Amino acid sequence: MQVSVESTTKLERRVTITVPAVTLEEAYDKHIVKLSKTVKVNGFRKGKIPLDYIKQRYSDSARQEALSEVIQSSLYAAINQEKLNPAGIPMVEPKNIEPGQPLEFVATFEVVPTVDAVKFELNTLEKQIANITDADVEVALNRLCQQYTVWQKVDRAAQDKDQVVIDFRGSIDGKAFGGGEAHDYPIIIGSRSMIPGFEEGLIGLSAGAEKVLHVTFPEKYHSADFAGKKADFAVTVHKVSEPKRAEMDEAMVQKLGVKSGKLEDLNAEIRRNLERELDRVIKAKLKSQVFDKLLEQNPVDIPKALIEKEGQRIHDELHPHHAGENHGHSAAEMAAFNEPAKRNVSLGLLVAHLIKQYNIIVDKARVDAFLSHLASLYERPADVMAWYAQNKRAMAEIEMQVLEEQVIEKLLENVQLKEKVLSYNELITSQST
Repeated sequence: MQVSVESTTKLERRVTITVPAVTLEEAYDKHIVKLSKTVKVNGFRKGKIPLDYIKQRYSDSARQEALSEVIQSSLYAAINQEKLNPAGIPMVEPKNIEPGQPLEFVATFEVVPTVDAVKFELNTLEKQIANITDADVEVALNRLCQQYTVWQKVDRAAQDKDQVVIDFRGSIDGKAFGGGEAHDYPIIIGSRSMIPGFEEGLIGLSAGAEKVLHVTFPEKYHSADFAGKKADFAVTVHKVSEPKRAEMDEAMVQKLGVKSGKLEDLNAEIRRNLERELDRVIKAKLKSQVFDKLLEQNPVDIPKALIEKEGQRIHDELHPHHAGENHGHSAAEMAAFNEPAKRNVSLGLLVAHLIKQYNIIVDKARVDAFLSHLASLYERPADVMAWYAQNKRAMAEIEMQVLEEQVIEKLLENVQLKEKVLSYNELITSQST
């Protein structure tokens, strides 16, 4: 077998492979013999069919199978021989497949880029921190109370924050439109769940009242058919209810998972949860800054195949019920995953190189601590631990997260961290910025 490799671009390889004619003929003969032992032909006992008869009836299919087999095996051998690492499935183009002649074909594919060296030059880095205050705990407690709000019917006109149950029917230029009608529909005034002007138009209405609301769809409405258009909604009010805040009595505290039923114990648990979330966000922000700097100082050319594969994985993560599908996305919409996919793949290559460069071995104690914390968030921690013990892929993901933390710590050994104190709310809400 002869192999020649041409670098058509920085990542693309064009591999020309020539296989001796005898190799293809031997593969063809093997398939003919195999068929003679397995096919059923009237007038012949199984396994006793003459080879000439088999060749007469099955020559084309046998030669095609032999061709596929030889191309696959010789391509695999050539890739190993040349120490190539394809990023995707090679595109194969036969050049000569004449009987009795050497088989020649070309395989074109992108290779996974190699990282020869990684630099990280940084003197100082801002580390945002915060302290959990009693006010933060109070805000979180109030949020819990809101989640358990009950609606109490009132005999008065609706006002801001009330829940109003209505029927409505929308029309544009006097004509009803699809999706513009509902019955016994609950709306919380001030929730901004409806288009501007709709909820405000319900203020002052009591049960039994009827009114036509004149509103305008936003210019940037998600449906171009309605964007910027004026509409009328005929509304009938059935019920007005006001929110009744949940009381944090012993029963409610126990309902929230605190067995003692004491409010101070609930507050302590809330504080612990806030501290865990704060620690997670601080680490995430620091990690993001370090990785941004890594990418800035170490640009990597990424094969399209790897970007598409990672983009599909991100898609499946966002749409778990449609894993492996594009969820109806157009090619342009799927392309929206390209940038985060490229970032993930680039970082994967850089981090993998740094792990080797610094000879970093995953800290088993940290993996156990990570897993214990993760399991503690569930009702039955032991079952979670057992599941991870049986799921090698999931455990590998946890180990990779720990390794990333160890890499970041190594990179920051000679970096001066300048702390910037924010409030808890400022730090949390700025996480995505």
